[in-house]
Amino acid sequence: AVVSTQSTGYIFGLDHTNTKISLLIKVLKFAELGAAELQLQKEINNAETRILVDQYALANTAKDISNVAYLIIKLIRATNLPNKKLGSMDPYVVMEIENCRSVSPVRENCLEPEWNLTYRFPINDYHSVLYLSLLDEEDLVQDAVLGRIAIPLFNCTGLKKYILKDSKLEGTGKGELVVETQVFYNPIRAAVRTFSPKEEIIMKEPAKFDISLLQRDVKRITAQLEMLQDMGEGLDQIIRWRSKPLSLVSMVVFVLVVYYIELWMVPLVLGLLLLYSRLAQRLGIKRGETWVKNNVNKAYYERTRDKDDGESSGAFDKMKTIFTTAEGIQKGLDFAASIGEKFGHIGQWKNVLVSGMCTVIMLVASVLLYYVSMRYIVIAWGLNKFRKFYFKPNLVDNNEVVDLLSRVPSFPEIEQYRQIRVKGRRNGLRARDTASLERSMKGL
Repeated sequence: AVVSTQSTGYIFGLDHTNTKISLLIKVLKFAELGAAELQLQKEINNAETRILVDQYALANTAKDISNVAYLIIKLIRATNLPNKKLGSMDPYVVMEIENCRSVSPVRENCLEPEWNLTYRFPINDYHSVLYLSLLDEEDLVQDAVLGRIAIPLFNCTGLKKYILKDSKLEGTGKGELVVETQVFYNPIRAAVRTFSPKEEIIMKEPAKFDISLLQRDVKRITAQLEMLQDMGEGLDQIIRWRSKPLSLVSMVVFVLVVYYIELWMVPLVLGLLLLYSRLAQRLGIKRGETWVKNNVNKAYYERTRDKDDGESSGAFDKMKTIFTTAEGIQKGLDFAASIGEKFGHIGQWKNVLVSGMCTVIMLVASVLLYYVSMRYIVIAWGLNKFRKFYFKPNLVDNNEVVDLLSRVPSFPEIEQYRQIRVKGRRNGLRARDTASLERSMKGL
């Protein structure tokens, strides 16, 4: 029975699935509908939150190991849109994450559009990135991209105002978006999923050859090679006794370390270094970015495109071959440069979950290596490989280390995720702005 003075909630579980349906029923008089609508919506949101918190609780990890996360996006409004010389501004927003895509309604002839709509996305990988694109609908030509933002899932926290970047996520775009995001996820499921191949984005546009990108990747490789060269020169200075006190101390330390070191100490030291790096960040100790970032020339971001016209058809085939080869070189250079950057970003906790996982793995490995001989671990690893291919002969094997590194952002990706900040102003909404938004939402 439903009592008219209170809300009655019902939760039904679907057969043979982990899906639940939540119903919130409340009998209201017609005159009470306007006053109680906001409260009813709040109760519905609270009921949904309770279900999601329970679904992704650590105690329920084993119930559905593939259900990693759930994203709720509340698209509120866009501000500071430019005036058009011809025609009207008809903005709408495209939301993309993994292989999911949602498009908001078009607000015709509006420079301060409001949506106040909620969108929900099931997430397969906690390391996914949310892309929000603000576009202007056109009648005769392709819709114009006013701006885009890329938000890693672990940065989707609360109500924020985002300054839009351009379509390539490099420079400043046009306008701002006010969005509220909330993520529910299970850390253990997310950690397990991290060691699986990263999902291929089907809707992503194929990469095209760009001479400026090739120059950028060459500079990234050069910067890392220079770093290794500096390290080699430093060791050479020590070995050649350029500084006798330093060389003497280094020799004694080397003998002691080699004499007393055990294999289990290596992951222990690496795990403690990762913990120290995280504590330094939490305590506000300013740490420099990667050596590569500090030494790469500003021309890294410059885009120079030379367009040559009037080529013959024979030259076109040759150019096509050159571009195909250059695209492969570009991908190889990007991969090589990203490997070094990603290892550095693990130590800088650019991806908190991956760095935390590495810390735990290093510490557990140190304990394991302390009590178990290395030869038994290698045997177990080899037997596991034989076991997998015995039961699944056609299994496509994967490299867990490569899968883990694929979740760590490289330097160009971090630059895409970095939000534009105006001097003397914070990107997050002030308490006054938040209160104003809440009042405007209550009035809807």
